[in-house]
Amino acid sequence: MKKYLVLFLFSFQLYSQEKSKIVYSNETVVINSGKTLEIETFTNESRAISKSKNTEEYSIRIPFDSFSEISNIKGSTYVAKTDKKVDLSSYSIGTFDAEYENIYKSDNKYKYFVMPKVEDNSTIEFSYKSKLKEPRFLSSFRFQNPIKTETAKLQIRCQSSTEIGYKLFGNHQDKIVFTKTREGNLDVYTWEAKDIPEFEGEENMPSSLYFMPHLIYYIKSYEIAGKKEELLGTPEKLYQWYYSLVKDINKTDQTALKDKTLELIKDKKTDFEKAKAIYQWVQQNVHYVAFEDGMGGFVPREASDIFQKLYGDCKDMANLLNQMLLYAQLDSHLTWIGTRHKPYTYEDVPTPQVDNHMITNVVIDGKSYFLDATDKFCPFLFPSAFIQGKEALIGKNEKDFKIEVVPEVDFKKNATTIVMKLNLENNQIVGEATATVSGLPKSYLLNTLSAYNQKGNEIWKNILTENNQKIQLEIQELQKNDYQELPSKANFKLKLENGVKDVNGKLLLKPLLLFPLKESLIDTEKRKYAIENDFAHFYEIKYEYQLPIDYKVEFLPENAKMENELGSFDIQYKVLDKTIIVTQKIESKKLLLETKDFTLWNSFIKTLTKQYNQSIILSK
Repeated sequence: MKKYLVLFLFSFQLYSQEKSKIVYSNETVVINSGKTLEIETFTNESRAISKSKNTEEYSIRIPFDSFSEISNIKGSTYVAKTDKKVDLSSYSIGTFDAEYENIYKSDNKYKYFVMPKVEDNSTIEFSYKSKLKEPRFLSSFRFQNPIKTETAKLQIRCQSSTEIGYKLFGNHQDKIVFTKTREGNLDVYTWEAKDIPEFEGEENMPSSLYFMPHLIYYIKSYEIAGKKEELLGTPEKLYQWYYSLVKDINKTDQTALKDKTLELIKDKKTDFEKAKAIYQWVQQNVHYVAFEDGMGGFVPREASDIFQKLYGDCKDMANLLNQMLLYAQLDSHLTWIGTRHKPYTYEDVPTPQVDNHMITNVVIDGKSYFLDATDKFCPFLFPSAFIQGKEALIGKNEKDFKIEVVPEVDFKKNATTIVMKLNLENNQIVGEATATVSGLPKSYLLNTLSAYNQKGNEIWKNILTENNQKIQLEIQELQKNDYQELPSKANFKLKLENGVKDVNGKLLLKPLLLFPLKESLIDTEKRKYAIENDFAHFYEIKYEYQLPIDYKVEFLPENAKMENELGSFDIQYKVLDKTIIVTQKIESKKLLLETKDFTLWNSFIKTLTKQYNQSIILSK
């Protein structure tokens, strides 16, 4: 789906310890509802540049698309050392196509310029005007940046007959002061923040939108010639607009599509079987290609066209899938949704900014399921990983819709199971290992294999070697089982040198060779933000060690288990005839580890890691 204007007007990374700052960052939005509704935004900003070598700090990108216009770009650099001011030349301002990974065609562009003659301890200023053509796409304002911000201010000026909606998100909201005043016949909304620290991201954190303080603002209603026009403000109004975009699609001849659907389901007796056949056909045959070109970023293309071309973006695939399910006489509907990148709900943000994705909802035997064929290997009836836990807006008909929360996939369905049959030979551990992967981890594995086909063997081996690089593997057999209910499977020959130590005639064996979650201890002194996981995960590992001839077990570790709301483990040891059997079950239960969870999580990981160091002693 179309992502409209980018939230943040520029981005850069700091490559040194010198600290620059934003002196002020101001935007004034003027909404004029005279004969027509006109929206203009005036932006001006000043930055103190500490070191001229940090060119990212004075290289400016101003994004826009077919729904907006940028004009009146001005700027200057003031160098304190020489007391000189150098103006930005219009010839140094370029217009470029914005290129994003996995987006084939987009109307997103940007103005780009580098401020002139910047030296150490310079001050830069720039300003511009933007005009918005679609009032539903009023954007956002962020109060925090990758460098410190001394002052950030947003002001909205509009007639009192214009009703504004807004919502603050992120941290540092206590530093944002809101006022509403009256100037003549204008209402003036002002938000101002001072001394906002620089934003520094962290590995595996959720989207920065969850943390960076920003304001979503939009027009609820306005008057033209004394007549009130409703725009946004409630999920109902948002859905009315969404429905207007899709009500006239699929008007072309769809005979071939209907015939194909009936062919796919001709031998299927249940709704479950019919939906599965259709969903997997779309997964296997339609290639995801993103388009974000004008209203094409919001309106699905004809299902018959996608069927003929066999490629499309999320809304195209959702539309095709929905039409085929309807031809199979199933209860199916187009569904709008924001991925986990978006921290918004439909109640908080009843605007197009709440969404960036489209899927299909189908009801089978009275139960609601969310199908996303853009994940080529997502198991049938599973939601894709990046929509778990998110609100979805299901379009029923012209007036009716329903908001449902997409369920999170239970960790027990996301299983990695490994069975090892092992022998001790001198100081080596040798044997065979079988790994099976199901649920969302299977989808992740197959998508990774598809994207990095030349590294296939390393990807398969990584199932075992991720936490123990010393293990040597030789692949014996691979089974992807792409679109089957069966898990993906791999058989290996295994060898681990120096896996056994001879200490005064006794053998010392550390039986656990794989260490899920071992590296996930959190540095609570440094970590500031939550940690996001793609999915909850269940590991089950079984080791079968054949006792060497003339040896017996002198010491076996005690069984150990622990469980809390975040995770659990259960490690069991037993001897059966001449075989030592060790089982290792580990559960990571949550998609999001919040900062309040860190202490409990670390306690769990520390206890688990101690068990990874247990030893078995064998004696003659």
